[in-house]
Amino acid sequence: MYHEIETLLILQDRDQKIRELKKDLERIPLEEAAARSRVEGEKKAVAAAKHAVQENEVALKKLELDVDTRNQSIARLKIQQYETRKNEEYRALGEEVERYESEISGLEDKELELMEHADELKAKLAAANEALDHGQKVVEDELAQYAKRRENFEKQLAELEQERTGLAAKVEPDTLNIYDRLMHSKGGTAVVPLENGQCGGCHMKVIKSLEVEVKAQKGLVHCLNCSRILYLH
Repeated sequence: MYHEIETLLILQDRDQKIRELKKDLERIPLEEAAARSRVEGEKKAVAAAKHAVQENEVALKKLELDVDTRNQSIARLKIQQYETRKNEEYRALGEEVERYESEISGLEDKELELMEHADELKAKLAAANEALDHGQKVVEDELAQYAKRRENFEKQLAELEQERTGLAAKVEPDTLNIYDRLMHSKGGTAVVPLENGQCGGCHMKVIKSLEVEVKAQKGLVHCLNCSRILYLH
């Protein structure tokens, strides 16, 4: 095989590996973002559960204040009952006391309901926190793995790029320029085999004289259709 072709094939192999490593490195931030986004649902669930607990506590405090207000009203009315000497006014005050006592009974029933509901809401909050803790641990493990992968990829990339520099120095500048342009324009494949009279890149049949040139192995030969560099497989 023409010696420059050999060097270009090795160079192409390293370049293709470099391209793949760079793609892998570009994917890592996306995978990290996807991992982090998975715990967003758990965080929202925790926030919603906390809000529900707080709302329930506010409702309970309001009921307690309402009960306290009515108890104060009852105490005031009983003092007025004690002080009045009119039977009609005494009965009216007594009816007011009974009305407040009835309201207090209803408010206390609601308090019991809210207290029972508070236990349910706290249980939901505890479950949401547990799910979040588990999700965060899983994501932290994944992020640690991604960090390790990034470190390994960057190490491999540095080694390949160093090797690539040495290989490129062995290629004639004009040839290297052609190779680099083909690598960029042809999706990372600049040097392809000629098999059964067909270009290994575009798979078009080459003319007989071109096939003879490739077999002679006296210099670089390009496919007339796709311009890739051909070599005899």
